Amino acid sequence: MSVTLDSVLGDRSTAIARDLRLNLTRLLEEGALSKNEAAFTLLATASSVEYTELSQFARSLLSELGSTPEQIQEAAESAAIMGMLNTYYRFRHMVGKDEDYKTAGLRMTALAKPILGKEQFEMLALAVSAINGCEMCIKSHEKVLRDHGISADKIHDLARIAAVVKGLKALSLIPSAPAA
Repeated sequence: MSVTLDSVLGDRSTAIARDLRLNLTRLLEEGALSKNEAAFTLLATASSVEYTELSQFARSLLSELGSTPEQIQEAAESAAIMGMLNTYYRFRHMVGKDEDYKTAGLRMTALAKPILGKEQFEMLALAVSAINGCEMCIKSHEKVLRDHGISADKIHDLARIAAVVKGLKALSLIPSAPAA
């Protein structure tokens, strides 16, 4: 049995829950991103905020779309390496002493030849960086994507998916109101 979005989001009927559900559905089905690009982004961002049920939905969707298990795993794990890098580069940005911290000294060879391809991995890196609030990383990944011809509309949708996922995770932590 595959995981559905309804099974993840439940039957919440508040205006906020409806807005978040509608936003995610629209971005997955009608946005500037392809269905695969949107689903990979959903998986990376859901993994980043530790939203297990939404990650399972994204994995199921990617399987249905024909993605390989290795691609799916890399998309999920992109949240981990970007979490490491976002934390480090936020530190560097905040202390403002680049001369004292010239090289990260962190192993990141996985970024050289990602299974998903450089462009898709950069897309995930941007979305996860948006969730993690790393200004340096967001600017860097946005520039790389623009230099590779990725449209502003696609980049905008990457940020929107990240924003909606963050909202959905917060919503998932709030108990539903008891029926009146």
